[in-house]
Amino acid sequence: MSLPTITDIEEAHRLLLERFGETKKPPREGGTTGALVAGLLSQNTTDKNRDAAYAELRKQYPLWESVAAAPEMALADAIRVAGMMHQRSFRIKALLKAIFDKTGTYSADFLLTIPHNEAFEWLVRRDGIGEKTAAVFLLFSAGAPYFPVDTHIKRIMPRLGWFPEKTTAIKIQRKMTEICPREIMKTFHLNLLKLGRIICRPRKPECAKCPLVKKCAYPEFEPVKV
Repeated sequence: MSLPTITDIEEAHRLLLERFGETKKPPREGGTTGALVAGLLSQNTTDKNRDAAYAELRKQYPLWESVAAAPEMALADAIRVAGMMHQRSFRIKALLKAIFDKTGTYSADFLLTIPHNEAFEWLVRRDGIGEKTAAVFLLFSAGAPYFPVDTHIKRIMPRLGWFPEKTTAIKIQRKMTEICPREIMKTFHLNLLKLGRIICRPRKPECAKCPLVKKCAYPEFEPVKV
């Protein structure tokens, strides 16, 4: 097992691109602040529940000012479907306060105008925003060179033989951010997510359907002719 080379990454990207095309992530309604709030809602829940919670939040409180002023219990009820509603409502209000204290507004656009490393450090100091959530925001909102690693990508990387099985998601993220070519980061990240969701699942991965099958070092997989 060895760390992936740029050639390894570019070849995997090419194969995923042939299978899935250039997957895109549509911009989040609600602007940069909406992207951060959605990030807080996405942790430890499904995309479906995150989106339902975000939609209900925006329906009840269409302005970020109204979210900031809402009673915490009422806000928690609006995002109930995402789970951990009290913790999330506290974190959302704390985030909005931090943005307002910084800018006098509820727009997080200032994070797009400062050096990426400063934006990253500001984000990870916020309660509930870890390195992965910060990386997602900066990659897709600011076009910054970060490679977010979620549970799907963390599962795929050791199967490819690129990282030891017990490597943490954060360590994989830091190394991939360092070595992945910037111009393919978005599409490669999104296509790996798609691979993990529909083919390289935790149990009974459909290896015979995988576009990376010839590159795979998954120890429980009996290679097939493709």
